[in-house]
Amino acid sequence: MKPTRSRKRAGAVRPRAPRAPAAPRRTPGAPGADEAGARERILGAALQVFAERGFDGARTREIAERAGANLGLLSYYFEGKEQLWQAAVARAFGELQAELGEIAALPAAEAREDARARLARLLRRFVLFVARRPEFMRLMNDEGKRDGPRMRWLADHHVRPLAEGLRGLFEHAQARGVLPPAPAASLHYIALGAAGLLFSQAPECLYVSGVDPTAEGFPEAHADALVRILLGPGA
Repeated sequence: MKPTRSRKRAGAVRPRAPRAPAAPRRTPGAPGADEAGARERILGAALQVFAERGFDGARTREIAERAGANLGLLSYYFEGKEQLWQAAVARAFGELQAELGEIAALPAAEAREDARARLARLLRRFVLFVARRPEFMRLMNDEGKRDGPRMRWLADHHVRPLAEGLRGLFEHAQARGVLPPAPAASLHYIALGAAGLLFSQAPECLYVSGVDPTAEGFPEAHADALVRILLGPGA
């Protein structure tokens, strides 16, 4: 009887197929580019809905639909509507601070340009910002008209720090005759209303005057008009 041959040689190892490289593991809690983009869309949509409906009338489902996001993604990023509101407001003020930049942040004594030129630049940038973000002014007007926890949170975290920075700029301009002697609060709200009311109430403006504040070139023209009215023709 013939001995059977072993199918494998002793010590022989069959070659294995090469493994595909493992996909990189994501750190828990670190969103990828798509998720980060979704979060930004959610915050942008939230600001619009809160400005249009008010806090109580806003619905997270509508915010998710406008952002093109799943409703569950809102719960993933934000614990509730209050936190979503705060994040949307903080994002808007972050954009405003980036727009105004060193104009508002730099102490008047350290500014290289004179008070008139600095104020003119600040007013123009603010007008262009609220022209692009009319929902910002709508939300501010809505929350500022009633005393409540959201108004106080908004004032303590964002409005008061900005107003205190601008107060020094106004006083510096008043000392040099650029602005008339008026209370800082008056100047603050005169500038806010004159800059942003037109854009937050664009439908009324169009209906009453026939002027569309969203038309190309109008925000720049409005900024120039505001600067001339507040600072004179030489600004």
